[in-house]
Amino acid sequence: MPSNKDYYKILGVDKGASQEEIKSAYRKLAKQYHPDLHPNDEECAKKFKEVNEAYETLGDSNKRASYDQYGSANPNDFFGGGNPFGQGGFSGGASFGGFEDLFDVFSSAFGGGRRQSGVQVPGEDINLSLNLTFKEAVFGCEKIVKITRLEKCEHCSGTGAKNGTELSTCPDCHGSGQVRIVQNSIFGQVQSVGPCKTCNATGRIIKEKCSYCMGRGNEKKTQDIKINIPAGIDNNQVITMRGKGNASTKNGPNGDLIININVAPHPILVRDGFNLLLDLPVPFTTAYLGGKVTIPLADGTFDLDIPALTQPNTLMRLKNKGVKVLQRDSYGDLLVTIRVEMPKEASRKDKEIMEQLSNNLSTSSFKKTKAYQDKLSKL
Repeated sequence: MPSNKDYYKILGVDKGASQEEIKSAYRKLAKQYHPDLHPNDEECAKKFKEVNEAYETLGDSNKRASYDQYGSANPNDFFGGGNPFGQGGFSGGASFGGFEDLFDVFSSAFGGGRRQSGVQVPGEDINLSLNLTFKEAVFGCEKIVKITRLEKCEHCSGTGAKNGTELSTCPDCHGSGQVRIVQNSIFGQVQSVGPCKTCNATGRIIKEKCSYCMGRGNEKKTQDIKINIPAGIDNNQVITMRGKGNASTKNGPNGDLIININVAPHPILVRDGFNLLLDLPVPFTTAYLGGKVTIPLADGTFDLDIPALTQPNTLMRLKNKGVKVLQRDSYGDLLVTIRVEMPKEASRKDKEIMEQLSNNLSTSSFKKTKAYQDKLSKL
């Protein structure tokens, strides 16, 4: 009887898709919805069943032709006996391209390839925190840190075997480091790939252990590591030194040394990216008359000219007086905000002087005050 399911839609392909495109779509979906990756997930199990049903038809050119013409493949070729994969688990033949196609899918889902010789696992990373002064971060520096890490045993070249040669091929995985695993699921038996426990996924068995590392293949060593701190690095940034971490215990590359940077704050300046910010308190007399005020820089001090009649909250930008931009020959700016400060107290003589000054200044000298008074008079 005609199928009421759109197999093309289930696999996410067009009706004109090639057999290779159909096969590729199936492999992707079979991996995505495989029950072993989603235990007790009925929705994924349902999707997995639909995907296999669709591929059982569209993956076979004869069944596909029948489906395209009549909306159904040959009913005798469908799943039977309550097992969605036929009498033998997964059906073979043209529809799946043999069990090897599915084996590729499942071995990929479980983290390996069937032709891989041994499983390579990188060594563990080493994390450390490095404290820098503000100046060290701005201008860069060299630091020497002492770390203890696993290194390959020099006597056995990391194999764990005496002289590095007393090894034999694992009899269970035959040197691949992986074995096929048969698991029962709601669809019957499913084969997948997992690491070989006999050889710890290395593919080799140690016949006689190295007497220096006792078969571990590595040993702990303490070493001084030089770290080049680039100019412009900021707080909470990370430097990664590839291959400077622990040695692998499974034929893989070394891990990384990951350095987390902690930068002490400057007592006055505030960093904002590659710019430096400064709130500069200035006596109202200096703001009125003008003058010089000494300000800090990242590498010293600078005498800043304050123009006469500088208004409160004026922002002054000093180009290229900030932090060096990482990996570039350019610098941020120093942004100075003028905070005009009034005195907390005044003597009688000070008040007399200020009264005389007030009498000499016309209202037009204070534009904002005059605009306010004009608005107020119209109320």
